[in-house]
Amino acid sequence: VHALGKRVDCVVIDEFQDTNPIQFALLWRLRNAGIPALVVGDLKQAIMGFQGTDARLFQQVAEQHPDAVQPLTDNWRSAPRLMAFINGVGARLFDDYQPLTPKAAETGMQPLEVIHFPDKLGHGAARIRAGHVGLRLKALLDDPTQQAIDRRSGEARRLRAGDIAVLCPTHKQLALYAEVFRGLGLR
Repeated sequence: VHALGKRVDCVVIDEFQDTNPIQFALLWRLRNAGIPALVVGDLKQAIMGFQGTDARLFQQVAEQHPDAVQPLTDNWRSAPRLMAFINGVGARLFDDYQPLTPKAAETGMQPLEVIHFPDKLGHGAARIRAGHVGLRLKALLDDPTQQAIDRRSGEARRLRAGDIAVLCPTHKQLALYAEVFRGLGLR
């Protein structure tokens, strides 16, 4: 650790809410050796607990050093209409939600689409949901007016299948969606 201190001016750790106890211990050793650290994270984005991370480590550091905490107030990624939705949901989900001011330009694209299913669809509900989602995705992909912002060029272009991610809570459910999508001709 002391040898590293002669070569490193500062340690910067992003996504600190997903730090595990071993990484945290290493950071603390570096800090105790006199190496300054900057940690960046958001407790509401802690998603790696299944890999042994513990968001409470970040929460504890923030609580022990309140003068060093600088909350984010702006968002440069999301269009204003999407940020209005996110801020509305965030304020209802989290007691201490800090609304973010959108800084990105309005794209003119529809920022969000919600597909709501009744709680009780009966037997075969998962296949019904997968089929409905697949048909909607197919319609979006077949529509030449649907666009996405290319992450490399920053320009609008036609929507492609690679622009879409389907998240499922289990591998079994994901396999069902993949099977149904293939049956609809979706890759």
